[in-house]
Formats: sequence, structure tokens, C-alpha cells
Amino acid sequence: MNRFRIPLILQILIFVIPINIYVIGDWLGTGVQWALLRYQQTYLGNSLILVTKDITYVLSGVIGGRSGISYILWATGVLLFIIATILVLYANISEDSAMVRRASLVTITGAVLLTASVMMQYGIFLNSQSGFAIPVGIPVILIIGWWMYREKFEDETPDDEPEDKETVTVQ
Repeated sequence: MNRFRIPLILQILIFVIPINIYVIGDWLGTGVQWALLRYQQTYLGNSLILVTKDITYVLSGVIGGRSGISYILWATGVLLFIIATILVLYANISEDSAMVRRASLVTITGAVLLTASVMMQYGIFLNSQSGFAIPVGIPVILIIGWWMYREKFEDETPDDEPEDKETVTVQ
């Protein structure tokens, strides 16, 4: 098995795991947020909102202030996750271990931006009049980034040595 597949699987996992569970205001709504979308239930109904829609809301002026900054931070973090995934794909194709390390730093930076986004929306303690949030996936993403950074993906045997070491018996 290609040694670069594990980082690729972990990087794709970032888009699948729920990153944030939140409550709006005094239980006016609840939601689960993934990297690319969020599902929320409010008194107005259920919604599935893509990150691109959030960007559109901010750019058109529908959402501004703290929420607008929060959405921009989130979208920037997601963009970094996409870039990191492309870097890991490239590392998988070219078998370049340095690219995995770069991707890990981009992934960690994206997780920090998502943390800043949640803190911007709900306060430094993730609890305010806006509601509260439980960032369940952010620690997982940080662990993935840290693991990819510290893991060695180079070949363990030098190019001039044979891969199978045979024992030689002397008679």
C-alpha cells in the first residue's frame, strides 16, 4: 500500500466529520456544521446552507458585523483545507514527503481559522447571547495536521541497499 494514502484519507476525512455543533440564541435554533455546509433547524424551518451561500450573504450585505467576519474566517479555513487536500494528492502522485508536511501546516492553519471563526461568533468561551458552540471536529483536525507533520514518509531503506535483508551464513 502506498504510504501516502493514509494522509490522503485523513485529509478527506476533514470534509466528512462534523466540525461544530451550535445553538442559536436562547434555543431559537440548533445546527451541525461541516467544512463545506451546515444543517440548521430554527423556528423558521430546516436549512441546508453551503459555505458558498454564506460568502454570498456576506458579499451582498445580508450578513455583516461579527457574523460576517466569522463566515469569512470559516470560508478561508475551508479554502486552506481544499489547498491542503490538493497538496496531499500531489504528494500521493509524486511521492513527495515534503509536500505532506506543507499540507499539514496548511491544515493546522485552517483549523486555527475555524477556531477563530467560532470564537468570533460565540465569544472566547464559545458561549454568549448569540448562543453556544461545541467545536467537536476542530481537535480532530488539529490531531490530523499534527500527525501528518511529525510522521516520516521517506523510505526506510537507502537506495543503494537491497530492500530484503538476507542473512549470510559463514561456514
